[in-house]
Amino acid sequence: MYRKYRVYFVDDEPLVPEQLVRKAAFSEYGYEIAGYTTDPEAAVGEIRSISPDVVFTAIKMPEMTGIELMDTLKSEQNKAEFVVLSTYKDLAGVRRYFNEYEFEYLIKPVEDKDLVNVLKRVSGKLSMAPPRTNLISSSKDLNEILAYLQDYSGMRHTRESISSRWGINPNTVCNLFAKHLDTTFIAYLTELRMVHAGELLVTTDKSIKEVAYLCGYNDYFFFCRVFKERNKCTPSQYRAGSRKVTVKQINYRNNRGRGR
Repeated sequence: MYRKYRVYFVDDEPLVPEQLVRKAAFSEYGYEIAGYTTDPEAAVGEIRSISPDVVFTAIKMPEMTGIELMDTLKSEQNKAEFVVLSTYKDLAGVRRYFNEYEFEYLIKPVEDKDLVNVLKRVSGKLSMAPPRTNLISSSKDLNEILAYLQDYSGMRHTRESISSRWGINPNTVCNLFAKHLDTTFIAYLTELRMVHAGELLVTTDKSIKEVAYLCGYNDYFFFCRVFKERNKCTPSQYRAGSRKVTVKQINYRNNRGRGR
């Protein structure tokens, strides 16, 4: 089976990532959505956690610019490819960073043909690069565990099941996450599941109970509570909000077309 490339979006304008994740070009060219946020500071933690292959980032954001985001991640030896989202007005200022950061760029609003061309170029770069672990760590066991969790994050993992699979003590599993990632096994797995849940809510019509089950939760109410704690809204509100955006975009395009 061919490898899918994981892509993450950061833009303080909610319409931009919510519009991009629905574009068919990503699945057509072998990409899967790893997550998105409007908060660049939160994005740094999520990118560290899920280690996407590609990061789409706005260049101008209030808390942290796209350049500062790339600076932070590259200083940690993050190997993601970057695609900068910019306006024509900002393009001249962006160009001076090309040689230093080696990123692709797209002009907002993103046209399908431009996105396809960028995805093709990025795929070419990624296919030439050696496979990389999901997080840089000096622990071979931890890197293997992280890769396994990201591929099977919907399964009912426990530290005991992971320790049994790798033939190590359950306490060793906890110590690996604490020492190398400064987090716990449960916190890391929960974050993976929540990112996956958000993707399913946005990109599918599956019921919330189905989403909960696919993300490893038998208890629907517990899933909803965890989701709300993380996202500050219920799964239903999260889905409804994203669909309202889509309707507004469709109406805008239709009205613009009538005015021509």
